Amino acid sequence: MVATALTDWNDAIDAALEVGESLRAAALAQVILKRLPRHLPTYQRLLVAAWQLKRWDEGEDWGRRLLRADPLNGLAWRALATAAEQRSQRAQAHATWQRAFETDPYAPEVRAGISRTALGGGELGGDRLAAGLPAPLALNAAALARLALRGYRWARAATLYRQLIEADARRIDFQVGLLMAIWQLRARDEAYRLARSLVDEHPYLLLAWVVLDELGDVNDRALARNPIQSMDPNGELARVWLGLPHAPRTAELTVTPDEAALLDVDSNAPT
Repeated sequence: MVATALTDWNDAIDAALEVGESLRAAALAQVILKRLPRHLPTYQRLLVAAWQLKRWDEGEDWGRRLLRADPLNGLAWRALATAAEQRSQRAQAHATWQRAFETDPYAPEVRAGISRTALGGGELGGDRLAAGLPAPLALNAAALARLALRGYRWARAATLYRQLIEADARRIDFQVGLLMAIWQLRARDEAYRLARSLVDEHPYLLLAWVVLDELGDVNDRALARNPIQSMDPNGELARVWLGLPHAPRTAELTVTPDEAALLDVDSNAPT
């Protein structure tokens, strides 16, 4: 067996996706999933590979898995919306594009999806897209709360998410957004209670485990260790996609010599 760095595999998959070699990216990703079957960054990369191959149902599957851990993941919502649109499920696609809009309201692809699937929009949406005009979408409270999170305006985000939860307590993405905000505001007791409640009901929510690991006692940290190590061992998703101020962690992947050769082939490939 050969010890390799997880980041080397991630970089190799990203390089393959960059040049459109989706099947090679998927093959590399499967090596990771053999050892880390719940590795969230690999789910996201496989989602992109599925899109490149126009395998919309596969993209939807990876998107659903991602949303169990990160319900604010805009790429995952786009995958679900795209798959519904490809099945000609216009109403479902439009509602899902709306969820994507609430996580990434300025993404042109999301606005285009909403315009294409707007009920009663007909030719108007197509005309605007053909003319290169942005869809005239107003920011709702959920989109404003997400923008506040992305802008590190924690107090504003907390206020908006509290209002959203009061209106619809079933939305887990609202609770995760609130957790992020109050954790960054150093409301330690409230953040701990919310994280504890979330992991009890939704055991794959990465952010809740990260908060529990930081704010909990020795037993909480012991409980959090396995979910974090299995879903995000080097902190890539937490750092890059959740935007948490975490230093990178070293993570190794022990593979067979034949599997390690895949990395060597990739590193020697012409750019």
